[in-house]
Amino acid sequence: MTNLAALNQCLAWLTAPATPLTKIDGLVLCGNSLPLTAQLAARLAITHQLPTVIIAGGIGHATKYLRQNLHVQNDLSEAEQMAQLMRAAGYQGEIRQDKTSTNTGANAKNALALAPEQWQNVLLVQDPLLARRTQLTFEQVWGDRTHFSRVLPLHFQLTQLDPLVFGPHTIYQAAWEPAYFTELLLGELQRLWDTPQGYGPAGAGYIRHIEIPVTVLTAYQTLLQQALNRER
Repeated sequence: MTNLAALNQCLAWLTAPATPLTKIDGLVLCGNSLPLTAQLAARLAITHQLPTVIIAGGIGHATKYLRQNLHVQNDLSEAEQMAQLMRAAGYQGEIRQDKTSTNTGANAKNALALAPEQWQNVLLVQDPLLARRTQLTFEQVWGDRTHFSRVLPLHFQLTQLDPLVFGPHTIYQAAWEPAYFTELLLGELQRLWDTPQGYGPAGAGYIRHIEIPVTVLTAYQTLLQQALNRER
């Protein structure tokens, strides 16, 4: 198995389609390195006529990459920068910001504190690599009262690693530094795999147990044995 094939095996599972919501009451955008997620969140909020959205994101590992992608140097949190992007994309509703969270658990906890009581069906917008674990984390923190889904690009596959090229999804071309992309992808598999090193019940207990297909675990373990550039 080539590195590209193994990466795509993991990527296909990480970004597999989520069960859609029949109704959307609210939207939470989680801070990440991709400006396009804020633009996507704005389009979705406008389409679904959402009067309020939440952006959760302080200054964390993705912040420097977000600033690079925006070609700016500032001290703003991810939430503040993404709020500016949503406004520029035309969203005029209320934006509630959590400017302090630096991990997914804090995103979920702080977003819950900001959420209107009537939100029962919530759409999550996040870096596609992080979206599966983000939904699992929000489900754990918010409980059974709320139903979640996540936004993902369809048929999201790499055709080249350095520089990054994705099939038909031209908006994602070079969206990540290759070493950061590799670190995110491999890091997610480590966290999602229910072992003492993971985030499931056998480890940190941040998310429920999920089954990872054997083919994906084999690809993941193959990649761990390669001399891949990883940077976070």
